[in-house]
Amino acid sequence: MMNHTPLTSRRPFAALKPLTLVALLSLPLTLQAQTDDEKRAAMNAAYRQYQELVAQGPQFRDQAVEPARQAYELALEVLGDAHQTTAALALNYGNVVRDGDDAAEILEHALEISENVHGEDALALVDPLMALGDSATANSEFADARGHYLRAYELARSQEPRDPFLEAIIGIQLGTTYFSLDQRDEAREAWQAARASLEPIDNDIARYRLATANFWIGRLEMSQGNYLAAIAPLTAAAAVFDRFPEARPFSVNTHTALAEAYERQDQRTEATPHVLFVGEGSASPTLIYRREFPHALASEGSVNLQFDVDAEGFVTNVRVSDDDADAELAAAATEAVTGLRYAPRFQNGAAAATANVDYEFSFSRVPRR
Repeated sequence: MMNHTPLTSRRPFAALKPLTLVALLSLPLTLQAQTDDEKRAAMNAAYRQYQELVAQGPQFRDQAVEPARQAYELALEVLGDAHQTTAALALNYGNVVRDGDDAAEILEHALEISENVHGEDALALVDPLMALGDSATANSEFADARGHYLRAYELARSQEPRDPFLEAIIGIQLGTTYFSLDQRDEAREAWQAARASLEPIDNDIARYRLATANFWIGRLEMSQGNYLAAIAPLTAAAAVFDRFPEARPFSVNTHTALAEAYERQDQRTEATPHVLFVGEGSASPTLIYRREFPHALASEGSVNLQFDVDAEGFVTNVRVSDDDADAELAAAATEAVTGLRYAPRFQNGAAAATANVDYEFSFSRVPRR
């Protein structure tokens, strides 16, 4: 049966398969279908091509647009706009279209068909609602995303029996939207509810989603200056993300947040393992933390500095490389730059020091009130 991948069975990250496009390239995308049977065959061929392309990974998203469009438009001809397969193909098409307005229009049609087929309170509406929320989020339309996620969340919670895993997935997305809209209390409530739902579930997908909830709870604590409280959920998230090589970007984000949480508390030694994790495999040092400069200055401007970054990411041997720099600014910059923290470069599998890093340190006066 032709269907998109339902929300409840999505994998946390797509496995990249070997490239096998020879067969795909031979599929006729411009079949001049005359009969319904020929149109169905063309629809199925386009759908299979879409499926095989998206299975290759997100880098094939653009190539998947055309077969997804053809499958959807052929479904409209063969099945009409009151058939759930048409809704599923609309959902596939909307998920790969990059233009936000176009995607929203297609996904709204998928939702409309699902409402007509299943009713306005059906669980089948969750997938198009989540796709609409994801599309709105990708285009920074967070108020629209919140509306879609909230409706999906309420639909999931109204079902009997309830599905705590599904509710948690939606709740995490809803929480991130609340967070983007600066509704911190609502975000915390959504993430904590998701965490409570996921903790009893013993499988890797649930553990991955739990790690996501913990990551966001940690980021929320940090946004409110609660750096000590952020450490436990971020550490729990890192322990899960680190197990999956495919989740390396999530691991790096989590360890970067942990490094900042420790640095904010002047626990620089405790930050070091996380700094090293972020730097692993890098060819050059990467700035991951800049401490706020606490002193008021009588002037503003910039100072060109040069310094070394040691194998643990600390700034050492600071030099002013601008002979004409203002003396006050030069002294302040030399003091402040030692608060930077880098993820060091790695050489032959080990963290390595880097000499002669150039850096322009800029100051601006706080406006008088």
